[in-house]
Amino acid sequence: MHHIWIITRLVRFYKGGGSINFSEILKNEYTLVSVLGTKQGSELIRYRNNKLGRDMVVRKLKSAANIEVYRRLSDISNQNLVQIFDVVTQQDITYILEEYIQGISLSQLVPMKQQGVQQVIVQLAKALYVLHLLGIVHRDVKEDNVLLTENGIVKLTDFDISKIYTQGKSRDTVLLGTAAYAPPEQFGLAQTDSRSDIYALGILANKLVTGEHPSVKLYTKGRLGRFIVKATNISPDKRFGSAGEVLSHFG
Repeated sequence: MHHIWIITRLVRFYKGGGSINFSEILKNEYTLVSVLGTKQGSELIRYRNNKLGRDMVVRKLKSAANIEVYRRLSDISNQNLVQIFDVVTQQDITYILEEYIQGISLSQLVPMKQQGVQQVIVQLAKALYVLHLLGIVHRDVKEDNVLLTENGIVKLTDFDISKIYTQGKSRDTVLLGTAAYAPPEQFGLAQTDSRSDIYALGILANKLVTGEHPSVKLYTKGRLGRFIVKATNISPDKRFGSAGEVLSHFG
């Protein structure tokens, strides 16, 4: 991490004069290991530092829409959020430097036992608690965006469609998200907020424990079931009001 800190600060210092180009640093100091994923407007690439042998992930964004989200995340460190080391913008491309996580997606573990699902949801609620304190709404909480490490640590990733919550705004400017996990307000009915992420968390919990969307098979047993029923209420006012309330629910 220290090496990454030095390189990116060097880029910030020199980029105005054009002496150092970040893409050249990647080319000369790192080896491209693999392309982890591509989608409209972004590319996720795994690089290995040639001297240290350490891996990092570079997210290349062509849109500037989420730079503020990533900048806020680069100032904090939380065990349940993928670490954002730095944000570097050159010309029309923004490079997000992230930790490389050795783990598997939750999509590979569906369905899971109730106890395991509860542990996952508690860790994700801790991640959302920090996000929401930063004024960030994730807007795409789903199994594909959650990694589980070999040590049992849950990591929430991919903030490409996350947004900064704006007090008093009537609705989101851009309608984005995964339909099966997005609450009604995410389709233009109102502005998304922390309760929108909690809705998606409830959908995810149901999918993890049953393998199905709650509209197909709703899980209602015990504390986890009570969480799912309340979290996925159509009305935001009837859901858990915050990630802190979710944590209190699970005790």
